[in-house]
Amino acid sequence: MNKKHFTYLLIMILITLSSETLFMYKNRLEPSLSSSLAFAHADTKKQQVKPDLKKSLNNKKTVAVKPSNKKQANHSSSPLLVDWWKSGRTIFSVGTTALVTDIETGKIFMVERTMGTNHADAEALTTKDTKIIKSIWNGFSWARRPVILTIDDKKYSASMSAMPHAGLDSSPAYSVINNRSQGYGKGKNLDVIKKNGMDGHFDIHFLNSTRHKDGKKDPEHQAAVLEVAKNK
Repeated sequence: MNKKHFTYLLIMILITLSSETLFMYKNRLEPSLSSSLAFAHADTKKQQVKPDLKKSLNNKKTVAVKPSNKKQANHSSSPLLVDWWKSGRTIFSVGTTALVTDIETGKIFMVERTMGTNHADAEALTTKDTKIIKSIWNGFSWARRPVILTIDDKKYSASMSAMPHAGLDSSPAYSVINNRSQGYGKGKNLDVIKKNGMDGHFDIHFLNSTRHKDGKKDPEHQAAVLEVAKNK
């Protein structure tokens, strides 16, 4: 082998070695470079997201809950003014109990309608109710007073007198007796509820109800009924 050939062969070996070295270096460098580039890209993306998120939060609107102006249904507790002949006599029918409120004193007691046609004839349910009635009227009395009757949670304008008549508590109901209370003489005992501390029944009037004796309206009862309605 001459010198020229030897030199050529040496150059080729060096070129081959250089290529292999460069290839190995490149293979080592590329993963590291790729990781660096990926990290840099991710960091750049992260920096871009933060302003966007901040912008989104800044643009987020707070919705205030406005108080409702809608009024609740007003269930009036004012007493109703009802005509006796149209509806009063069926609302306060025979056998119906009612809570009575005296307008002036605010005292309350229980009664039951036991009979009556032109108006309601009623009695106190118990001796306790009778005592309350007497405390309001200062004993038994024919005086008319404005009252409110509460029946089935509804209130009605009415008038009441507190003089029991036409019966005896000590005798059976509807039996014929001679000495009915308040000078009513002989006749059927119209005292139905027993042991309640009163002899007979008293009167409760509604709008346009009338007296039994002559079928006419009682002016004082009607005035008391209207007084309840006027002051409701």
